[in-house]
Amino acid sequence: MMTDQISGKGATLRRLLGGCLLAVMAGQAGAAETVVGTWASPPDRKGQTGHVVIRDCGGAYCGRLERAFDPEGQEIVTKAVGEMVLRGMEPAAGGAYQGQVYVPLLDKVVAAKVEVQGDQLEVRGCAGIICNSQTWRRVH
Repeated sequence: MMTDQISGKGATLRRLLGGCLLAVMAGQAGAAETVVGTWASPPDRKGQTGHVVIRDCGGAYCGRLERAFDPEGQEIVTKAVGEMVLRGMEPAAGGAYQGQVYVPLLDKVVAAKVEVQGDQLEVRGCAGIICNSQTWRRVH
């Protein structure tokens, strides 16, 4: 009879500790940095920059180029403004996201991976074996 009480308490303790462990792990997963927000791209070959707004687009993330700026920081209109530059970005291992990126310079959509690192977003696109990357900064 005594062993039943001890094993019953042990099982209760194991369930309690298991529940605490799950709660801690869920808290850590929820604390992951979000890709959602407004990100500024670095200057292109013309010195122009852009603001890309990333949001949830029905289960995956997408990013639209909302604004563009000339080298002096004045807002300009280009044919890329309004384009969905990040498409179908889904969570991948290590807090990264995989999907596609539209490259206005090439007028081409290529495979992409993005990763949030604080207030920076590493954007990497590959067309076959040729890859390029940029670091975007969070605007808000």
